[in-house]
Amino acid sequence: MKRLLLSCLAVLLWSCDTPRGYGPETPYYRFPAGSRLVLKHPLEIPAGWATLRLQHGKTVAFGHVSEQLPHCILEIDTVRDAPQRVAPDIFAIVKVARSVSTLAARPGLFMRAAFADDDRPSQMFYKTIFTLRSERQPGVKWLTCQSDQYAAGIAIPRHLSVPEIREALGGMFTLELPGAQN
Repeated sequence: MKRLLLSCLAVLLWSCDTPRGYGPETPYYRFPAGSRLVLKHPLEIPAGWATLRLQHGKTVAFGHVSEQLPHCILEIDTVRDAPQRVAPDIFAIVKVARSVSTLAARPGLFMRAAFADDDRPSQMFYKTIFTLRSERQPGVKWLTCQSDQYAAGIAIPRHLSVPEIREALGGMFTLELPGAQN
């Protein structure tokens, strides 16, 4: 009987010490090493810009994104006077970071505006930032997937799940995760 109780106690303690794994359908998923982003179709970054917005698998002009819905921003390292083409390629995801910001883009690109007598943010973006690497296209740097979590109807703010990111990217990109069903 003592052995049975000790065995049960050991199993119970071992199970408490095991790190919890969250699946890709949750906002807590930990992206595995070796994850890749595959661009299937060429994309064109508009002249005067270094970013391109994607939502529901389509490119969307700046200012026309439904910010409360999942969307992604592809970012390159150079602004040019002419449109820039991003060719189909396989991008290694070398880092994944999550952050929260009142601005949709990286700081410094936009001026923040506030309403009089109101210091609360009107938007809160929960971002998943993928740092990308390609030998053929080293200027392609980041893909940020996000949504405004202060939008009406959102009870508990959270980061996007893999299915939500994939829905935003649509058929433009494939997000490949080793060891998971892609």
